Amino acid sequence: MTDVQKELQKIRGIGEVLAKRLAEAGHDTFEKIAAAGEEGLRAIKGMNPRSVVSIVAQAAELAKGKAEDRARRVEELKAAALTLREQVEGIARTVRERFADELEKKTARRVEKELLKVVTTLEKVEGKIGRRVKRAGKGLAKAEKRLAGLADTGLKEVEQGLRRTRKALKRVLA
Repeated sequence: MTDVQKELQKIRGIGEVLAKRLAEAGHDTFEKIAAAGEEGLRAIKGMNPRSVVSIVAQAAELAKGKAEDRARRVEELKAAALTLREQVEGIARTVRERFADELEKKTARRVEKELLKVVTTLEKVEGKIGRRVKRAGKGLAKAEKRLAGLADTGLKEVEQGLRRTRKALKRVLA
């Protein structure tokens, strides 16, 4: 049994067989079941005509709940991206303060370039959050983990941590 079929069985009146038939007919999400309406579902073999109205209503309610959950999650991820941006800016300030005497050296220039790349990649990720919610959540969490504690390390470690952070963010875009 597939995940789609298990998901469809959350609706009262849909069992294993009916879930499989619905999925085969192209009604593999709550939104599609609600959109098919009563007439679309009555055409499915094995559908109890008395439960069609209830199934459509349940599917519409579940679809609405999923949309609300997704919107809430997108807002949470946007807030996480903003926090991540603030962390990157904090690291940039800390690097400038701690390594003021080394800012002309090659390593410091590489760190500045890496900071700019992280910010640019983060902006791209912020644009994709609405379309790639799950992947964005994982990427932002990993990037946040990579940034943790970078402010107290040496210049080379900061550069390496920023590179790893950018790599985690790029996975969202892939």
